[in-house]
Amino acid sequence: MVLALEQATTLHQEAACAAQMRDIVRQEHLKYSTLVDSPETLLRCSPGMINSNGALWTRFTVQYNLYSGTIVAMGTDEQREELFGTQKQGQLGCFAFTESGAGVLSGAGVETTAIYEPKSQTFVIHSPTASSTKNWISQGCYAERAIILAELWMDNKSYGPHLFWAKIADRDSHDVIVPHNAVVVGTNPKKTTMLGLDNATISFNQFRVPRSALLSRFGGINASTNTYESRLPENCTRLLDLLLSRLLTGRIVLSESTLAHAMSRLRTSWNYTEHRELWKGRKDKGRMMSEMPLIRATFRDYSRTTAILQFFLAHTRERVATAIRTQAGFTNDLIEATCMCKFLGTGFGVDCVSVVRKTLGARALQMESMLGCESFLPNATSAAEGDNTIMELKVVQDIVRGRTSKLPVRTMWKVCGTSQGRKAAGVYVARFTRAMVLGKKAIKDGQLLRDIAWSRAHMRVIACWLEENGNEQSWLGSYDKVAMRFPVPSQM
Repeated sequence: MVLALEQATTLHQEAACAAQMRDIVRQEHLKYSTLVDSPETLLRCSPGMINSNGALWTRFTVQYNLYSGTIVAMGTDEQREELFGTQKQGQLGCFAFTESGAGVLSGAGVETTAIYEPKSQTFVIHSPTASSTKNWISQGCYAERAIILAELWMDNKSYGPHLFWAKIADRDSHDVIVPHNAVVVGTNPKKTTMLGLDNATISFNQFRVPRSALLSRFGGINASTNTYESRLPENCTRLLDLLLSRLLTGRIVLSESTLAHAMSRLRTSWNYTEHRELWKGRKDKGRMMSEMPLIRATFRDYSRTTAILQFFLAHTRERVATAIRTQAGFTNDLIEATCMCKFLGTGFGVDCVSVVRKTLGARALQMESMLGCESFLPNATSAAEGDNTIMELKVVQDIVRGRTSKLPVRTMWKVCGTSQGRKAAGVYVARFTRAMVLGKKAIKDGQLLRDIAWSRAHMRVIACWLEENGNEQSWLGSYDKVAMRFPVPSQM
């Protein structure tokens, strides 16, 4: 009985939140065409959504960034126009990318197949194994359309992972979603927070879609010859790199929103301490909680550090927006900065909220503190769009493969005038030298690799801060105190 009531409540929350998202889409508060004309608009507005509720914000970034943004980035002009035409209908979409077998390695492992049949000019999308089931697909239970990642096969030859845009369900007059016969939609186990967001499992049983479903701006099937034609941009050798780049904007959105979430908790909690009178004894008035040295130092250091990281994220976000708008592509340096944003922003967000809870003590148990289950959102963002550990390894991997410089001399020169910069540079050189000595054995030393990634990231953050805020070097003392810890602890 109790379980049935809980399930009914969860379903009601999901349906209500999905209806809100439909209204946002239908009323064109943000037009899909804006993703073409002004891509930075989406990136800039996402952090402001975080103070509504985590479930609605997640739907927003899925709908506009992962779903619509992917069609804009990877689809033809005709496919873009088709997307624009669906907005007034309020159709919801999802991003069927991650598979259960690959886990946090989003896109790295793809078992779902899309076999092209020349005679009917259709693709047959299929989930051949249990591990190929799409997993943790946000908004998947309420989506009528999906972006599906699958390996394209034609004439028994693989052409690698591609993205397909397909209608996977219909919506009846009562807004009930009915999946198509060849599409199996399930649900993940109940979460502890963001109960208004459905997370689906999706698998395909010989799901047939037309040739036009393939997002083919950079590669597609020639209808006349039934052959595959690649249209990769200059200096790009694999379509997979373009597909994975679709996660880059998500990493910026997730990181900025997480820090906005953490900062809102800091502000709300600080306001409480300023009005919380402590034991006054025989005095007429007691000291305010905010006057206690430890309280003041904690909020000062974590607020300053959050602001410093927000500055780095905003700087990287504008670089990403420029790359999208000019279609210049993502440089290895920008990819590195984006990966760093992911583990810096979401990792520190988890720590920041946790520290606020410990600092406020019993107050954190009260609903008004905003430190309950909804404040575990940073834990969710740490695992989304590529787990943080994977992002750390990606930074190190790109250094080893020569995609980025082994010794970032320019960055090190910028930060050498501060003790914090020298500390980060010193740790980086020492750890990287040790890795070079160990050779392949270094791969087994996770702590060593993590220290390399974080020390390099700290140098970039400090360099970025000094360029525009050189007069505020005292803030770097707070950053050093709460963020620059070596060996890097596991919770970051």
